[in-house]
Amino acid sequence: MADVAYTIFFDLETGGVQPTDPNIQIAAVVMEERTWTEVGFFERKIQFSESTADPEALKLNHYDAEIWRKEAIPLIRIPDEFLLFTKPYLSITMVSKRTGEPYKVGKLAGHNALSFDLPRLRQIFGTRFFPFSYHVKDTLQRALWYYDEHPEVTRPENLKLGTLCSSFGIEIDGSHDALTDVRLCAKLARAFQLSEVRV
Repeated sequence: MADVAYTIFFDLETGGVQPTDPNIQIAAVVMEERTWTEVGFFERKIQFSESTADPEALKLNHYDAEIWRKEAIPLIRIPDEFLLFTKPYLSITMVSKRTGEPYKVGKLAGHNALSFDLPRLRQIFGTRFFPFSYHVKDTLQRALWYYDEHPEVTRPENLKLGTLCSSFGIEIDGSHDALTDVRLCAKLARAFQLSEVRV
């Protein structure tokens, strides 16, 4: 029997769009690819200084100072906790050029993850080993290809996650919460798959 393959959908919410703006929340859901079943989820709020964030970004991301005081953890803890969560789902086999030994990395996916979330996640890991493939599956890139390849399908006014979900009839509730957004992203990825079967 073939090994089970997993895709780890992830999202970082931030206190602004600049690279220096703080990460305030991280979330992930793991989808078992054969059945497209969610088999695990992860969410952490991250401690940060409000003075380093854009107030409008915090408002957009539903930041609540009281909740963060109770639940947020130091950024330095994120790599260990995220790795502990993802370790059972690292399903891509690689071979070390140095030792010749096989090892596993995870398959990541997200919306606009390639240019926004992946660099931030790599920065969080710093000089530590990054146990994920850099070949991230990105639903924004999927949308760009999809609408170019299917001109008969009406392209929405923009390619934001919420807009794309609405165009596929995916119900939206609480977007810009990291855990909500990764679940929406997984549903959107599945919708793209099913739409290719129908087209």
